[in-house]
Amino acid sequence: MNKEQIIEKIKKALSINSETDLVEFKKARGGFSKTAVKKSLSAFGNTHGGVIVFGVEEKKDKTLEIIGDTNIAQLQESMTDLSANAMSEVLRLDYHIITLSDKEILAVYVPECNNRIKPYYFKELGMPRGAYVRDGNTDRQMTKDEMMSYVRNAQVDDFDENCADDILKDELSFEKIERFLQHSATKTKREFKPGVVDDVVLKNIGIIRECNDELRPTIAGYLIFSKDDPQNKIQFERYIIRCVRYKGSGVHTDILDKADIIGTLDRQIDTMHSFVLRNIKKGAEIVGTKRVEKYEYPEKAIREIVANAVIHRDYRIIETYTQINIFEDRIEVFNPGNLPPGVTVENIKDAQVSRNRIIAARLNEMDYLEEYGRGIDIVFTKMSEWGLLPPVFKNTSNSFKVVLPGKKLSQLNKRQMIIWQHLVDKHRITRKNVEIFIPNVPQATLRSDLVRMRDIGLLRQMGQSSSTYYEATF
Repeated sequence: MNKEQIIEKIKKALSINSETDLVEFKKARGGFSKTAVKKSLSAFGNTHGGVIVFGVEEKKDKTLEIIGDTNIAQLQESMTDLSANAMSEVLRLDYHIITLSDKEILAVYVPECNNRIKPYYFKELGMPRGAYVRDGNTDRQMTKDEMMSYVRNAQVDDFDENCADDILKDELSFEKIERFLQHSATKTKREFKPGVVDDVVLKNIGIIRECNDELRPTIAGYLIFSKDDPQNKIQFERYIIRCVRYKGSGVHTDILDKADIIGTLDRQIDTMHSFVLRNIKKGAEIVGTKRVEKYEYPEKAIREIVANAVIHRDYRIIETYTQINIFEDRIEVFNPGNLPPGVTVENIKDAQVSRNRIIAARLNEMDYLEEYGRGIDIVFTKMSEWGLLPPVFKNTSNSFKVVLPGKKLSQLNKRQMIIWQHLVDKHRITRKNVEIFIPNVPQATLRSDLVRMRDIGLLRQMGQSSSTYYEATF
């Protein structure tokens, strides 16, 4: 929307004495409500775009009056800060200083977000509470159903649907493909004729596609159905899973077991799962009159986490590996690539979507997801049944980590868990640090939390008096 169009929309709203679906007025003399402006940013970004106009006041009789504003530079600075730091994505806002009735007002054009980054929300509240839509002339909080619709319609990456460079169709295992099609037909009660693998079917399910007038495997098709280990090809050699079992709580401790796992994606999931099970403790308890053996972590939760690591990693990133580290008090799974568009740590249980559409669909049909769309729920449920804390998720600009806390960490309360998460990142804290990221809690309570964590063996106290600080023991 150019400046002339913006002026036209503002004049129309002023003529009818009402905000519209494209224009929102703010008085802004002496500043503005950040919450109200964030709502408008989100609403316009999620709907059709719009203009936030500073310097127009709604009078008591509901008429609108242009009052102007003398601090336009400060308004622009504040808006840029909100867009850059308070919202889920950084939008390019367009600023226009407009003179109407001999007074200067500031019109800020908010573009509609592309589908890839919708819902657009303010980070403080997450989704759906921090996501809004423009409904007539008001900003309305997005419903959960609307949020899910936006997420489903987001433009997820289609990298796994691309052609696998320099790979020929006959490098696929048609024996494995036939077993897969037979299994799929049995599950859905369809007829399947053995010995017949139709190219049309393979194209429809994303295993092959037209590449320079020739049918070739897709990346998803080759990673799942290749005859040989995909990592034998130079373009796939970094698609390994690096597994390490450490003796203690940190990477500086002795390595007890390690493996670099290669193979097709389904084999990687199976081998990764087996590596974890052989490197965690297995105990026994009496249930009723029977002695029942079980692992220290729920097997279903482990299965779901390792499957998700393979299914949802960003295969465009080849500078690093998927990694799984087993410590004496936790399991950590690290993946290249952050969460897919529309998914956040806050809404991960509700807004599950894969950047690898074909990989996710085919491995689901091969029963590598416990229950499609409910995987994270199962992890939470099973961890709770084991008396363990829920998983911890860490999402950065180019990686995603899942932490399954063990028995020792599950002795912590919510505050202590926050302290521990900070230690995982920083390895050192002071009591003053703790007071900042856990506000409004008495100093004596926080001091008691630190002492308990020291006694459990998660941190060590260093220094004396005002110079006291705490270091992670891992």
